[in-house]
Amino acid sequence: MSRRRALGATLAAVLVAALGAGCSDDPPATNVVDPGAQGPRPSATPSLPAAPLSGRPVAETVATRQAVAVPLRVTAGTGPLGLAEADLVYQEFAESRSLHLTAVYQSRDAARVAPVTEIRPVDIRSIGVLRPFVGYAGGPTGFVRQFEAAGLPGVTPAKRAAAFPSGRASVAQLRKAAPDGGAAPTQLFDHAPAGTPLASKDVVPAGKLTVAAPGHPTQTWTYDPASSSWRGRVGKATVSVATVAVLTMDYRTITVRKPSPRQLPSAKVYGSGPAVVVSGPASAKGAWSKPGQKMVCNITDSAGYQVRPQAGPAWVIYAPATAKVSVT
Repeated sequence: MSRRRALGATLAAVLVAALGAGCSDDPPATNVVDPGAQGPRPSATPSLPAAPLSGRPVAETVATRQAVAVPLRVTAGTGPLGLAEADLVYQEFAESRSLHLTAVYQSRDAARVAPVTEIRPVDIRSIGVLRPFVGYAGGPTGFVRQFEAAGLPGVTPAKRAAAFPSGRASVAQLRKAAPDGGAAPTQLFDHAPAGTPLASKDVVPAGKLTVAAPGHPTQTWTYDPASSSWRGRVGKATVSVATVAVLTMDYRTITVRKPSPRQLPSAKVYGSGPAVVVSGPASAKGAWSKPGQKMVCNITDSAGYQVRPQAGPAWVIYAPATAKVSVT
C-alpha cells in the first residue's frame, strides 16, 4: 500500500472513532491531530552583504557607502586615535623614525582620528582606486596639487572645521562634508571562507612577524589565538587586525620646496615586488603588483594565485628593500 493510501486509511479510522464517541455517553475525543500536518517553519533570515574592504557582513546601506580616508603621522611617543575602527591601514616609513599612516574607514566610523597630518604622494597612490573622501591637514604645495589632479575629493580643517572637532577628525562628520554621489570602494581582497587556506601552496604556521627597517624601531606583530587576530604596537597604541601584508619596495627621496624646504622618503607604490602575508595562524610568501593609481594592488602566492586572507581589518606595510622581514 502506498504512503498516501495508508495515510487516508488512518484518517478515516480516526474520523470514524471520533464520530462513534460522539454518539455514546463518553466525552468527545479531543486533540485529534492530522498526522500529515507540519508545524510552522521559521522565516528565512536574508544574508547580509559583505563590506568591500573588511569582508565582514554589514547592512546594505553600509556596504554601498563611500569610504573615508585620513592620513596620520605617528612616532614612538604618539598615542594615535581611531585605528581600531579602520578597515584598512597603509603604512609608510617616514622621516625622523616616524610612520605615515593612511587609515581607511568604510564599514565602521571612528569618533576621533588623530593626529591628522598632511597629504603625501603615498596617500594618493594607495587610495586612488578606492575613491574615498579624504580628511587631511593640508600639505606642501606640490603634494596638494597632486591630490587635486588625482580627482579625489577631500577637506581640511581650514575649510571644514566641523569635521575636525578639537583638531581631531570625525569620520561621521567627514561623511557629512562629502559631496553626494560617492561610490563604495573597490574590493581589494578575496577573503577566504572558514577553513580555506591562505594560499594555494607554501603555507606555513606563523605566530610572530617582525619588520626591521633601518632608522626605525623594529615592528613586531604577534598572533593571538583567542581573538584570531594579529596584534602590533603603533606608537603608544596596540592595534589588532585580521591580516598583515608586508610589501617590499624601493623608496626614493623627495625634495620639498614650499612652504618650507625639506627632504622626505617616499615609497614607490607602483610596480611589483616580494610580499609576505600573515592571516590567521598562517603565513605565505608571494608577490605584489600595482601598475598605477586606478589599479588594485594584487597580492599573489608563489603559484600565481590570489592570496585569500581572513575577513577583517588589514594592515599593509610598505617595507623598504633594505628592511628585514621575518616570520616565525
